Amino acid sequence: MPDAISRIPLVLVLLPMVGALGVVGASKFRDHWRSRMINAITFATLVMALWQFYLVQQGKVLVYVLEGFMGFGLRWRVDHVSAIFSVVVAAVWFLATIFAREYMAHEHSQIRFFGFWTFTFGATLGVFVAGDLFSLFLFFEAMTFAAYVLVIHEQDRESLRAGNIYLYMSVAGGLALLGVIFLLQFVVGATGFQPALHLIVAQGINPWLVVVMLIGGFGVKAGMIPLHIWLPKAHPVAPAPASAVLSAIMIKTGAYGFLRVLFVVLSVPDGDPLFAFQQDFGYLFVWIGAITMFAGAIMGILNDSMKKVLAYSSISQMGYILFAVGSGVLLGSRGAFGFAGAWMHMINHAFFKSFLFLLAGAVFLHTGELDLNKLGGLRKQMPIAMGFFFIAAASITGIPGFNGYVSKIIIHEAILEAYHLLEWPSLLWLERIFVVTGGLTAAYISKIWIKTFFGKARSDWSQVKDLSASHIRVFGTYTIIVAAIGVFAQQAVDRLVIPAATMLPFEQGDLGHLGHIPFWGSHELTSPVISYAIAAAVLLLLWKFGRHIVVPRWLSVEYLVYQQLYKGSLGAIRFLIYLSEDWLPKSVLAGRKIWRRVDRATQETKVKIRRWKPPKWEPPRWESPVKPITKADLMKKIEATRARERERVQLWRTKAGEITKWIKKTRRDWQEKEKRFGERIHEAVVGVARKKSNPYWNTKNLGFDTWIVALVIVLILFVFLLAR
Repeated sequence: MPDAISRIPLVLVLLPMVGALGVVGASKFRDHWRSRMINAITFATLVMALWQFYLVQQGKVLVYVLEGFMGFGLRWRVDHVSAIFSVVVAAVWFLATIFAREYMAHEHSQIRFFGFWTFTFGATLGVFVAGDLFSLFLFFEAMTFAAYVLVIHEQDRESLRAGNIYLYMSVAGGLALLGVIFLLQFVVGATGFQPALHLIVAQGINPWLVVVMLIGGFGVKAGMIPLHIWLPKAHPVAPAPASAVLSAIMIKTGAYGFLRVLFVVLSVPDGDPLFAFQQDFGYLFVWIGAITMFAGAIMGILNDSMKKVLAYSSISQMGYILFAVGSGVLLGSRGAFGFAGAWMHMINHAFFKSFLFLLAGAVFLHTGELDLNKLGGLRKQMPIAMGFFFIAAASITGIPGFNGYVSKIIIHEAILEAYHLLEWPSLLWLERIFVVTGGLTAAYISKIWIKTFFGKARSDWSQVKDLSASHIRVFGTYTIIVAAIGVFAQQAVDRLVIPAATMLPFEQGDLGHLGHIPFWGSHELTSPVISYAIAAAVLLLLWKFGRHIVVPRWLSVEYLVYQQLYKGSLGAIRFLIYLSEDWLPKSVLAGRKIWRRVDRATQETKVKIRRWKPPKWEPPRWESPVKPITKADLMKKIEATRARERERVQLWRTKAGEITKWIKKTRRDWQEKEKRFGERIHEAVVGVARKKSNPYWNTKNLGFDTWIVALVIVLILFVFLLAR
């Protein structure tokens, strides 16, 4: 292979990362130069990804190694899996970039946003073309820190808090992943994607430790419950284009890591003694996926913010992917359907979820509102947006003819195949959870669509306009993609799934079944019908009792787990600080900034900030926070209460007097009006009785117009009599 071709993955990654500097530089001159450069960079990257995909389809594997980098080396390796998803990433990013130009036109800090937007694009591509875990980790962390700037773009209190939680969770996950890398380097001597389970066990290392560290490393980014708390906080505060790529692309890096590690690094043949361990953690992932997709759907139903509902929807959809991954790992060489379902849903979710987030951004751009309780009645002002939203909703709910239906059918077949081969009753219950979750998905998406475009308008939308021409082109492209995958389902599986599945040691019979999936059979259409019936029932319950459903704060994972861990860690730090110097090295307590942070966090320590060493431990002195009340203070409070009561009584007496005066005045006025009316009636009666004395009946007082009218009437009567 020519050396120039092997550098294509390197160019693919560096083009947007280095191009970010060009975007920032162009912004110093003209805004339209920046827009043109961003479009050029994203489009050139998309072309490069398509070229890379074409080369891989011809049977080539692109490999490039940068030796000696940080002692490990930096490796790029592009196979079918990397090439396919690189095209997906580039396509979604290109469409989101076109949308972002108009969306961010009136936003602040555009130079910073688009600079980090382009850099994050390159770092995300680096994750999918990485040749080993170490390279994946470097691009993983670069993507994390660059995306942090996108999350905190608004720079208000809520966005900063969400960004901090996202950063803390991502750094903790990165450290767990770094532990796996060091372990593999120690055991195997390399960090490549190659089987290593036997070597790990041979070194006396518990393999469950590796699984737990992988869950901590990739599970945070994937939004796996209970590591998901950053996701529903980061998505609503970030701009709509950033939310689209966060949900559609960046959380897929976690799922991609699971696919690479679980199906390759921790995989063993079926007859191997360690295959039972593989089945155990595969079964664990099936349950984690089921809980994630069900809980995410429930939280999506109970929320009323459009972007927050879509954020919980991302958690639920990632549960589908983990569910499929677990079913594939569970069956080993018979798990082709599990891998195919996970891989196809990763591709489909990237398109329809970015589609939905960008539509939410379009609604916000034209109305300035995302609260579903304040929206409504937009079908007349935004009919095109309503049509596009229906298409995106049909995709995520799995209506036949759209891309979501294809991947959900494959996942359903995967869990049914696992049940038929293993005959575990719990797998049948998992299949039922899958069907019910499909109904919940249709319910919360239908809730967004109905509350946004139908019902009574809760605000004045008379000045609201429909989608612009550029946005129509973006959403039209999305419509073509999701419809093409849905209509040509088998062809999509043949082109996108089977080439990736052939890289893994699956049985040829199962790979052959992937080429003949009955997508339009009666059995495959049954589960969507059941899901839609469940959705209708859930929507009816929401319409009747939705206002009375309130989720208590103490029931959240953040309160039950993370806040308790935070308080416990502060207590442990406080206890260590009060210990003697002999217990802690001086280096731990020497940092002045750390000491100030701990002092502010605990708010109970008696140590002065200026002291470098902690005092010796003393028993804490507990003082009652309630100040004792003396008799004089009590009497003052009683007297003040009595004075307020007297003022209140006097006020009511004054109001009662005013009301009495008004009633008397009104009565007198009515009596005078009755008297005048009686006098007028009397005058009229007397005037009728005495017509001659009444000046009204005197012909002298009649005007000239009156005589003319009377003459005309007489003439008309005369002509009428002559005509007879």
